[in-house]
Amino acid sequence: RRQRQMCIRDRFLVCVASACFWSGFEQAGSSLNLFARDYTDRLIGTFEIPTTWFQSLNSIFIIVLSPFFAALWINLSKKMISPTYSVKCAFGLIIMASGFLVMFMAAHYAAEGLKVAPYWLVTTYFLHTVGELCLSPVALSAVSKLSPRRYTGQMMGVFVLTYSIGNIIAGLLAGNFDPNNVQEIPTLYLQIALFSIGVGIVLVLMSFKAKIWEKQGLET
Repeated sequence: RRQRQMCIRDRFLVCVASACFWSGFEQAGSSLNLFARDYTDRLIGTFEIPTTWFQSLNSIFIIVLSPFFAALWINLSKKMISPTYSVKCAFGLIIMASGFLVMFMAAHYAAEGLKVAPYWLVTTYFLHTVGELCLSPVALSAVSKLSPRRYTGQMMGVFVLTYSIGNIIAGLLAGNFDPNNVQEIPTLYLQIALFSIGVGIVLVLMSFKAKIWEKQGLET
């Protein structure tokens, strides 16, 4: 019974982390793309980098970084270091949020009337990809392994709904993005970053607290 409760708790935490993650990650096609169009210096000589090219960075980083992350989890497992699913997802969420801290600083320069260098967006997409590699495959694995075998399909369907929830939140956040009012942009990115970091910290604390409760339960 205790094990079943732990599985339910872990699935819930993973789903919360997933919804929050995608609400920030999916800014790529909206507010971040508008920032690339309006406030990024995309000229290299006489060539202007198309804004759509920045959308390809995530795919490139995934192809390059995936083998390293696969090796990382394997090596950690060999060393008997195995963070819980919720902790791994929380780290992914916090890393993604750090990308918005980068954009917060870039937006401050834009608010001063400057066009920022492309490396601000490149760094942000890199951090978002690292966060995705920490969260997405781990979350899928968690739902698959922690769900009762006969309900695995249904639970995967419920988990996929977190993508939709995240996209809805992303749309609501992007609705507050006014590309013509650059003074509001730093606040928007800071709010996303602080909210995501806060959720990540709560997930870590809940995971550690659950371990304490589990240990106390085994001792009694």
